[in-house]
Amino acid sequence: MKKTVKNTVIFFLCLLISASVLSCAAESKPAMSLNGTSVSGSIYAYYLACYKQYWLTALGQTDTAQFWNTENEGIKNADRLTQISEEAIKKRIAANYLFDEYHLKLTDEEYHSIDLMISGIKASVNGEKSIEEDEIFKTLGMNEDDLKSILVMDSKVGALQDHLYGEDGEKKITEKTKEAYYQDNYYRFRLLYLMDGDFVRDDDGNIVYNDDGNATIKEISDERYEEKLGLAKDILSKVRDGEDINVYIEKYSEQLEKDDYKNGHYLCSVNEYGSLISAAVMKLKVGEAGLLDTKFGIYVIQRTELDPYAWKNEENEAGNDFYNFDTLVMEKEFDDHLKPYVDKVQTDRTVTDQYKMEELPYTFSWQYIF
Repeated sequence: MKKTVKNTVIFFLCLLISASVLSCAAESKPAMSLNGTSVSGSIYAYYLACYKQYWLTALGQTDTAQFWNTENEGIKNADRLTQISEEAIKKRIAANYLFDEYHLKLTDEEYHSIDLMISGIKASVNGEKSIEEDEIFKTLGMNEDDLKSILVMDSKVGALQDHLYGEDGEKKITEKTKEAYYQDNYYRFRLLYLMDGDFVRDDDGNIVYNDDGNATIKEISDERYEEKLGLAKDILSKVRDGEDINVYIEKYSEQLEKDDYKNGHYLCSVNEYGSLISAAVMKLKVGEAGLLDTKFGIYVIQRTELDPYAWKNEENEAGNDFYNFDTLVMEKEFDDHLKPYVDKVQTDRTVTDQYKMEELPYTFSWQYIF
């Protein structure tokens, strides 16, 4: 399953929900269904509200009509993000359906872990607020049983993935498959960074670090910033004329971790949703260079050719650009496996049209999923 943001939040997109075991099943018409596996309207709305919180956080936006009504390639943000969220829900319905088709069962240990998780959630509110009093749960008439069912379904999707692609799974992911994913989804680039400040240095010219181990930075004048911008433009011009950007990175870049990227930076389009740098890199052709002047500083970037099997090169481990590579490959394979079933998921618009992502209340209810 594809991800659109960093790993700290994308686990949220791997949830499985099924009204067949939810207390909300009393609703007569399911919102989405596949051969008897379905989600109710309230569960559909709950997840739209959770996705709403997710998208606002991931995109650094606030809950305003202007954001939701803004169009991107002729589609409003509200409609576009709802479509993406609905696709994620369909995948979970398909996975839930296949879990039963494979005759899989959760273990007693897995059920016990879920009970412990709920106990931990209830203890965390110190008796001041029950799960049912959470804003979204209360609005949609959901309760602790619904939460437990969601967590059960989440465990099932993990169990299905493990059954298919785990160490002893039915399907094996080969190095050939991994390399094909890398070639299809990754970009490689060189980066020279000039920050919107200057390092504080001691008499010997060494960077001064504070007690927390962070480099100390001082503000600079507009004139000093313009000087840096001029340097960046000059470097960009030289790189475009064929000079080696690595020479200038070594001499001028203020990225403290630049030595961790001896082979360059790598980004996966699936990981980098909304990133200014990634968007700029992906617009460049191999060999082309560009400049970004942002509130975080100035970036000179040059896209370079992918080097084969970079994902298994130990020299690239320090940069951590492949931190979730195996997970991404597995989820792509999982997506491909689910697709024929996802395409068959039926959506009842008389149910789903009752709920609009932009109109739903939202809190950090999705904290319960972790």
